[in-house]
Amino acid sequence: MKPQRPRLEQAWATPEAGPAAGPTQSGGTAEPGTPIGPGAAIGPDRPAEPGGTATAAVEIIDVAPARVRRSWDLVRLTGLVLAGLLLTGLGLIASDTSRGANDDLVRLLAHVPPLLVRMLRTLAAFGALAVPLAFMAREIVRGQTRRLIEALVTGMIAIAVVAALNQLIAAYASEALLAALIRPGAEPAVRPLDTYLAALLAFVAVVGVAQDPRWRALLVAVTGLYVGSVFTATKASLLSLVLSLVIGATVGIAVRYLAGSLNERPDGRQIVAALAGRGIVLRRLERIATTAEHRSYLGADAQGRQLRVHMLDRDLIASGAVYNAYRLVRIRTEVAPSPALSLERVAEHRSLLAMAAAATGVAMPRLLAGVRCGPNAIALVYDRVAGSPLTDPTDNQLDELWAGVLKLHRNRITHRGLRAANLLVEPDGAVLLPIPQDGTVFATDLRINLDRVELLISIVGLVGVQRAVRSARRVLTDDELAATVAVLQPIVLSRQTREALREDPDLVEAVREEIQGQTHQQPPEPVRMERVRPRTIISVVAVIVAGYLIVGQLGSVDLATVLADARWQWLPLVVAASAASYLAAALALTGYVGERLSYPRTVLAQLAASFAGFVTPPAVGGLAVNLRYLRKSGLRTSGAATSVGLAQLVNGVIHVVLLIAFAAATGVSARHSVPIPGWAFAVLGALGVLISVALAVPATRRWLLARLLPPLHQALPRLLSLLTSPVKLAEGLVGSLLLNASYIAALWFSVHAFDGGIALAQVAVVYLAGSAIGSAAPTPGGLGAVEVALATGLAAAGMASAAAISAVLLFRLATFWLPVPAGWLAMRWLQRRDAL
Repeated sequence: MKPQRPRLEQAWATPEAGPAAGPTQSGGTAEPGTPIGPGAAIGPDRPAEPGGTATAAVEIIDVAPARVRRSWDLVRLTGLVLAGLLLTGLGLIASDTSRGANDDLVRLLAHVPPLLVRMLRTLAAFGALAVPLAFMAREIVRGQTRRLIEALVTGMIAIAVVAALNQLIAAYASEALLAALIRPGAEPAVRPLDTYLAALLAFVAVVGVAQDPRWRALLVAVTGLYVGSVFTATKASLLSLVLSLVIGATVGIAVRYLAGSLNERPDGRQIVAALAGRGIVLRRLERIATTAEHRSYLGADAQGRQLRVHMLDRDLIASGAVYNAYRLVRIRTEVAPSPALSLERVAEHRSLLAMAAAATGVAMPRLLAGVRCGPNAIALVYDRVAGSPLTDPTDNQLDELWAGVLKLHRNRITHRGLRAANLLVEPDGAVLLPIPQDGTVFATDLRINLDRVELLISIVGLVGVQRAVRSARRVLTDDELAATVAVLQPIVLSRQTREALREDPDLVEAVREEIQGQTHQQPPEPVRMERVRPRTIISVVAVIVAGYLIVGQLGSVDLATVLADARWQWLPLVVAASAASYLAAALALTGYVGERLSYPRTVLAQLAASFAGFVTPPAVGGLAVNLRYLRKSGLRTSGAATSVGLAQLVNGVIHVVLLIAFAAATGVSARHSVPIPGWAFAVLGALGVLISVALAVPATRRWLLARLLPPLHQALPRLLSLLTSPVKLAEGLVGSLLLNASYIAALWFSVHAFDGGIALAQVAVVYLAGSAIGSAAPTPGGLGAVEVALATGLAAAGMASAAAISAVLLFRLATFWLPVPAGWLAMRWLQRRDAL
């Protein structure tokens, strides 16, 4: 049941319009005999001119598919699936809670008089039969026979799904889940899930009750009576009944989304008729586009005036609000447009914004009228000014563009739609701003700077970085232009602009450097725009899981006895090896930087990176600190990024080479070999298959190459330059080797502190493998993943489990926890001296 393609209608002329010009394709949904297309009338009662004379035919070119997929249904489907998984999880891990809720409800219903209970059961039985029949009769009366058939088929699908789930639950489900779905003492005929509830909700989801409060109230009442009746009569659990409702709604929404809903949006004829009722008599209306929140039409009235019509449909507004809600959760309120779930609110906001902008005198299309077209659509009619896209602007046009935007900002109005594709130039060369939609009327300084950043990046795409910044400086003061640097971040830009930036990821940094170079002002600190970062959520979840794993390991050993027998004379050596790692890291970084760096400050920067790694995933915080340190040391951003990337690349290669070398060394002697579990080969095989499949798919291969090749291309020239300087190359290689050697020594000393008796090569393999696993973990410093990997590896090498855990904790104390205070002090010292 796929959505139908738009029907193709043949247009013909009415007697007033003269002979038809021939058949024309048009996607209207008119009934036979009601033409839609060039030369077609809007209906038997054609609108009249203001003077009362009959009008000629209206030319309508519209594409109105019979069925549409609504994004809001996909959101509902996702929510229902998550709700079903949550209820199932509660049944598995909170069966006692579910049982207690059932018992409380049973005790509450025990106080209801038996006569009333019997009456309610009778009413529920009658309603369970009458309500579906009433819905069927409603659909037949409305002429929706096809939708009725689809609803009946969907109900049958829900019955089949529930029957299959009942069989699976009875055969394979755990005792806890069965106890949560079926109360003790239930008859054998009672199933875990209720078939009728699922079928009813699936049926109703297709026929729809959202727009009729009376039908919705009837459905809720009958469903409540049925749930109470089944709960008291069959001893089905409350969780079972609620889960049945969720499954039925899930099936119904899924079928409705896949098959598509009937298109109830006003078509071209209805739009023309509604506008005529407001005195706007059209002669032509043509659909040109459909965005996330509205449909766009071009029109012409009886006087030949060109118009642009934006149709705001309730379902499109809701689908656009989902993305806005996501943006609002992730970034600050002033950055993200508020999710307007109300059609009327969106129309009022756009009308106010258009009128306020027009009052400033800025050249942009004027709002002429707002007209309601039925209960679920509003048309906003604007002047259409003839113009072409602004593709190659002159300096005068850029000045005019900035002057118009500055006039809006002086009146505290922002546009938020100043994208390159929206900017137009009139035939006389005048620049025209697009129709404002998502701006604000009482804008703060932050919103104004966001507007300027959007326009600046859009102009950069047209004329380049230098000329774009110069054009802004001719209108804005240096202070105003420099203030935009604080919000010059990809996340604040519109989705279309961010997609364009993917072709040149360094563009934002180039604009930032150009502004700094032309204004000669110290750039302000970046403003924190994000509320919650996705990696923060992942890190929090990973920390919880890691804590659970660590506590589980600690609970399985007697640490008091192990610590009492430890040889603490090895502790100074562990701390010394940890300290040596920072000297080696500084040496490894300076080796890949052609410019001269202060070695003591570089060591302090590595300490500061350890503090940053305490609150961010491994490598992320350290990379950011090193990049900022190199920029403060005089390197350009591109050079700093290349140096840091090259250092990471060489360190990774050396890490792999050492792992292979030490693994080969441990394999020479069976006595010193590290046993590799069978699941490790399965994991490696699965990874190999996934990589092969990813490389075989063209889209995935292009995605991987687009992210891997640019860093390699950037690092190659600097690597070639280092080959001409053997001293610098040796400095970097020695630093990378000493860095790994320091950590291996620290772990080896920790093992000896607890009398591990493991060979150095085995310890090296365990550290190198555990470090690689920790680098892939999303937790700060690889917390949890490193401890589990190292402890497991040491135990596999022959060390007692309790001693292995203690050795790993000592190693992590010296290399991860103790450097944190020193790293904080180093960061503060470098910041006070403007070195970080």
